[in-house]
Amino acid sequence: MPDLTTFARDTERRVPQPPFETLLWRQRRARRRRAVWVSAAAVAAVLALAFAMSGLGRLGAQRLPTAPDPQLTSVSVPDWTADEIVGHPDAFVATQLESRTDRRIVLTVWKRCVASRPDHDCLGREAIAVVDGTDDRLLALGAVTGSSEQPSVGGPGLYREVGEGVWYWAHRGPGPYLLSATMHAPLALTVMDHPVAPPFGTSTVECADGVGLCTLDVNARTLERLAVPDPADSNGTRWATPTSKGCGIWGLTGAGGDLRLVIQQRDGSFASADLPGDATPTTLAEGGAECEVAYYLSTAETHAQLVVSLDQGATWQARRAPLPQLSGNIEEKPRLRVLIPPRWAALPEVTSPSGLPGPLKPL
Repeated sequence: MPDLTTFARDTERRVPQPPFETLLWRQRRARRRRAVWVSAAAVAAVLALAFAMSGLGRLGAQRLPTAPDPQLTSVSVPDWTADEIVGHPDAFVATQLESRTDRRIVLTVWKRCVASRPDHDCLGREAIAVVDGTDDRLLALGAVTGSSEQPSVGGPGLYREVGEGVWYWAHRGPGPYLLSATMHAPLALTVMDHPVAPPFGTSTVECADGVGLCTLDVNARTLERLAVPDPADSNGTRWATPTSKGCGIWGLTGAGGDLRLVIQQRDGSFASADLPGDATPTTLAEGGAECEVAYYLSTAETHAQLVVSLDQGATWQARRAPLPQLSGNIEEKPRLRVLIPPRWAALPEVTSPSGLPGPLKPL
């Protein structure tokens, strides 16, 4: 049976991911030009961070552009309306998401290309349709997205349901927006890019540019960037996202045998805890209902050690858990997450655990 390392390799075959060095190069270039990758590139970057920093297998190679990037924009494609994309014979469905609360509410992303290709890898424009099983329907223009054979002109963004049938479209130019079937038009969010320190318990989502963490206020229609630590020697931090209201912010940073957890404390500050430097395959275990800070260590072909803290890293406990890909604790949309088992406390306790974090150190 496959272990976590094999699972990571299988995941890489399904989800294109840039190598870690490419990710860093793109982030530096984005800051210099004051233009960021939009969310599809950001999703790939997040996945690359998750596996590169966790030691979960080698990332697939991807060549850097050998020529300067052409400044392709919406001018490069016909001025199609959403009606000329959604359901058009030359268009195809790029993404489809059902509401968690009502399966009749569906968000569908269509794409129509300048020159159609059988593999759908082409330059074109997307459009979004949200329906609710009645006569309510929202159509909105999406992003201009490129081909893997061209320097990227952007990405489709990330769609996260943040209310009953209400989606947050994490994207810029257009967006970010809120979308639902009952809206006459997408609701634009006000982006507040001056980072603010998050009090303990602040809920988080992906920022519209895919960099860092933001908090979304649906009622006020604001998206505010949060000031979270990014140690200079960390090569980036893979944050557990989203964070539920009332829970602390936490993530994994470092690479290979130099991994650390970064955990928010109840006073709002952050602390780090070193993981043993044996380069054991490690991945976050996200989505805990009790604000758990948790991660998996690959220890056998069919099982892993699940390490959990309920007090922001002050104490830890370990359980023997089936590999998440065997137990169904995998979430692929809106982004790939490995989940903590809902009833993890009932799993067998590991009496002599390995790989427990060191003591907390303030950041």
